[in-house]
Amino acid sequence: MSSTLYVHLSKIGSNLEAVNDRIGKKVQRMAVVKDEAYGHGALSVADYLKDRVEWFCTASLDEAIRLREHGVKNPILVFEIPPIGKESLYKKHNITASISDLSVFERLEIGTKAHIHFDTGMFRLGMLPEDVSEVIQKVNITELDYTGIYTHFANSDVKDHPRVTKQLDIFNDIRAQFSTELMTHTANSGAIFYYHDKGVLFDAVRPGVCLYGYAPGEVEIPDLEPAIEWKSNLVQVKKLKKGDLVGYGSRWEAPEAGYLGVIPVGYGDGVFRNLSNAFQVKIGNELYPQVGTISMDYLTVYLGREEIPQGKEVTILKNGMLSAKEWAKKMGTIPYEITTAISPKVKRMYL
Repeated sequence: MSSTLYVHLSKIGSNLEAVNDRIGKKVQRMAVVKDEAYGHGALSVADYLKDRVEWFCTASLDEAIRLREHGVKNPILVFEIPPIGKESLYKKHNITASISDLSVFERLEIGTKAHIHFDTGMFRLGMLPEDVSEVIQKVNITELDYTGIYTHFANSDVKDHPRVTKQLDIFNDIRAQFSTELMTHTANSGAIFYYHDKGVLFDAVRPGVCLYGYAPGEVEIPDLEPAIEWKSNLVQVKKLKKGDLVGYGSRWEAPEAGYLGVIPVGYGDGVFRNLSNAFQVKIGNELYPQVGTISMDYLTVYLGREEIPQGKEVTILKNGMLSAKEWAKKMGTIPYEITTAISPKVKRMYL
């Protein structure tokens, strides 16, 4: 392997404790492990969390089945609309389906566990508020095991956003028309940390990116800590003359004579090409700038006048100045995109 992603499970546990501090003891935790637990490794993260949370949530049915086949016993909610032709697998594997579209009611097998999903303003998945009467009719005539009801906030990553209150009001009006026995959940990471005192907690919450150490918005949350460190090594160190041009397109020019370090990690591993000439790596206790265009399998760093030995360990990503949040700022995106893009070929080590 050319690099290793170290996942500190204890930090995920600490981040879960930060969630617990906001929600109290009566609210269930539905840990979101979709998309390989945001790139951290779904099976290992689920193994660590299975005795610490009540539920898991996945994006797809295939992800949920993989957890079941791995031995995870916790209830699992799948967010996607049930794939046509795979409806029987929900009941077979004791997986809870999301009913986000009116067409789903008749497709699921009798007795399938289901949560009713309303779109209160996100305009992604979910049935619309004007569908409530038809939804109630279908609930009354279909023999499914309805166990929950939920919605998803579009703006909860921003403190005091008026649309959160608007969505919550719409959802509360909908919720009042259904059985009080349905488990109710609305709060994603943003709602947990920024709106936990605004009536969004209900019976359960769905912590996602916060479990992996990242604030869901721009407001920092001091008790969250990123759980990953990405490390590689220098596979070659070569001399540079002043004026030498480095990488595809010759986009970086050596300002003086010195040394260039070559690291066997590139955009094929998940270091975005758009980060070229825009971030740093750590070698020993020093930071060194990445220079030249990042290629598919390699990136290069300017070592200045220091001839660092070949084979020296390099830290590419970790908490602080080298975090996914810092990469995200440079790219105009969010940490979720950074961590989920780390290739599966990068070896994961769990600590």
